[in-house]
Amino acid sequence: MKSDVLSVPFYKFYYPEEKRDSVLQTLKGLNYRHNDTNWIWDGVPLDGVGGSDLYNIPDLKDLFDWMGDCMAEIEEDMGITTNMVCNSAWANLNKTGEWFFDHTHSNCFMSSNYYASGDYNDVTHWVHPNPWFHYSNIWPCGAWTEEKYNLVHNEPTEAGKFIVFPPAIQHRALPNTSKDDRITIAANWFPTGLINASGVSHLNVKVIQ
Repeated sequence: MKSDVLSVPFYKFYYPEEKRDSVLQTLKGLNYRHNDTNWIWDGVPLDGVGGSDLYNIPDLKDLFDWMGDCMAEIEEDMGITTNMVCNSAWANLNKTGEWFFDHTHSNCFMSSNYYASGDYNDVTHWVHPNPWFHYSNIWPCGAWTEEKYNLVHNEPTEAGKFIVFPPAIQHRALPNTSKDDRITIAANWFPTGLINASGVSHLNVKVIQ
């Protein structure tokens, strides 16, 4: 399902309900380390070399295969002629009262979030420049960096939801108000193969997993 959020396309899919608990139990069984405002899967090394390969966990293979099928639908909709491959994936865990700080995703063409658990009212918060202000050279209303001069989208947490979005849009997870952990999977995607720009420019990319 595609929806225009913040004037750009966001894509949403829902993993089959009968498979969601298995994914959640696998994620609960992982080791996590503290990550400033929440917890991150311990499989991501602190030196940034390697890791972020949650897709290699056997019990999550079906989920990532399904995500790949979702990405294939997006490729068709966007007219992308190469396959989108997951080039990094990890899990985040927010205990009661914890959140995830403002950030964007680098080294990718698309980003995604899979919600394994959490309360509907505890949202992911996106902020995007409002063209009324950002494409003008007049600032009559004060500091343009204030959030009220930007477009804002709050995405509810729903177990089983997979959302795909542009990686350069700043976003954060608001505090978890539930007594239960809020667990999500973040995954980045990149086209692999021959990228052809109207026949005049070629780029052959191989995503290594």
